[in-house]
Amino acid sequence: MSRKPSHIPLFPDAYLRDNYRLSLEQHGLYLLLLMEAWNQPDCTLPDDDEQLAAIAQIPVAKFRKIASPVLLKWTREGGRIYQKRLLREWRYVREKSGKRADAARARWDANAMQMHPDSDASAMHLGGGGGGGGGGQSQIDEFTGVRDTRESLRVIGGGAA
Repeated sequence: MSRKPSHIPLFPDAYLRDNYRLSLEQHGLYLLLLMEAWNQPDCTLPDDDEQLAAIAQIPVAKFRKIASPVLLKWTREGGRIYQKRLLREWRYVREKSGKRADAARARWDANAMQMHPDSDASAMHLGGGGGGGGGGQSQIDEFTGVRDTRESLRVIGGGAA
């Protein structure tokens, strides 16, 4: 899989339909928790009032006063909480992102091989390509990865002094 997803899909019609009873503070808390979970490597949060209050940057007493309807929307498991729809979207975005990255890599490798059939596109991408940069009669150009089959030019003296 790829690195963490860059964006969080939000479907306003579904969000408002499912959360119309939340107060303004509860909406804020819920959205902050969703965004924090989205940025975690497993899309979960600790099942701990103090840590969740810290995420929302509110006192624990305030968190406990407003959190009950928000936490009903989360599933508790093994000392962690997760929101089912968010986790499903998180997995979908990660999978799609990984597939797109693989496709881009395959396109890049295919294009590089068309341009330079004697080269290793992956090695070129990683800065390789076999070029020694040793000067003189180097057979492979270190930047393009293309084999140079031309004879080296020699200066045979002469010219004005």
